[in-house]
Amino acid sequence: MKQITVSNVDKIYNPTKENAFYALKQISFEVDAGEIVILKGVSGSGKSTLLSLIGGLSKPSSGDIIVEGEAIAKLPDRLASRYRHERVGFIFQSFNLLNGLNVYQNVMAPLMLSEWSGSQMEAKIDQALQIANIAHKKGQKVSDLSGGEKQRCAIARALVMNPPIILADEPTANLDTHNSLMFIEILKTFKAMGKTVLIATHDVLFEETDVIDRCIHMKDGAMVV
Repeated sequence: MKQITVSNVDKIYNPTKENAFYALKQISFEVDAGEIVILKGVSGSGKSTLLSLIGGLSKPSSGDIIVEGEAIAKLPDRLASRYRHERVGFIFQSFNLLNGLNVYQNVMAPLMLSEWSGSQMEAKIDQALQIANIAHKKGQKVSDLSGGEKQRCAIARALVMNPPIILADEPTANLDTHNSLMFIEILKTFKAMGKTVLIATHDVLFEETDVIDRCIHMKDGAMVV
């Protein structure tokens, strides 16, 4: 089943000015439910911009993005916010955690807008912490964690709403090889859970694992065939 369809997408900054910049040029591809797909390219190739469009963080200048039958590029801000909250889990290069809070509180944050009971939230948090292998640090402040531990906290936060789609932007850029390999191991759990995963990266470690279904190469805002 096609879960994500990107059709003829352009992203242009300053479109009416002489310094108009084409961040994305006529991007088209499909992703099946449960696929793990790499967006591969050097910095500035457009892969992070593409993830932000699929995640509903920004809108394309033209073209369509259909997720589970819904045209997300046309959603008003209120519905786009709901889409991001309920259907997409984000894993960022810089982790984007709240350093003044502990691991448990960071993972709980997305649930605060839900209507689940306290016991239901606790069960969801505990499950996410276990999957990300960070439950043993749940009471520790994020500011005291190592880089790998912060990444696993971010993974738990991305999973806690049980979204069907996970978007990871350069998830191993700030990790050493050991922690990068641990992230790749967690991808196997994502696959077993049936998650659809898109990863923007230029890390060669992803080329050495069989958990990746396919790779989309990008250069200067365009797909390279």
